[in-house]
Amino acid sequence: MNDMPSIPLDHLDNDEREVAVKIVATRGKNKGKLRASKPEVEWHPIIKDGVATRYKEPELESGKAAYLWRMVAFHVSPVPQHHCLPVMADCDLPGDFNSRKELAKSLNDLADKIVMAIPKQQWQGIIRWGRALGYIG
Repeated sequence: MNDMPSIPLDHLDNDEREVAVKIVATRGKNKGKLRASKPEVEWHPIIKDGVATRYKEPELESGKAAYLWRMVAFHVSPVPQHHCLPVMADCDLPGDFNSRKELAKSLNDLADKIVMAIPKQQWQGIIRWGRALGYIG
């Protein structure tokens, strides 16, 4: 199996880098490369009228990292399971439908910035979908 691609962070500003470092492995053979799995999402109970309900909501920072990892992994990971369409990825983001969509837009821009900094030969997900759709021979 191919190795995970290296994730360059030097072209990102401080706010972008703060989220992006969470999708980079910090030890082992993947150090400096895309993590092999999605970062853990922390959940907290939803408080209504001062009482915790049985429902939970994802924590903002861990949810953003999980969403960003999913988008980047979809495009560049060599793991075939990561190439499934990420249609439910925004469920890791807090808030209602509209606020999740707005947050997802900004994270998609960051994911595009990261993917564009990775050499095109390492865009395994894009290559695989290109073959499936007949764009790549």
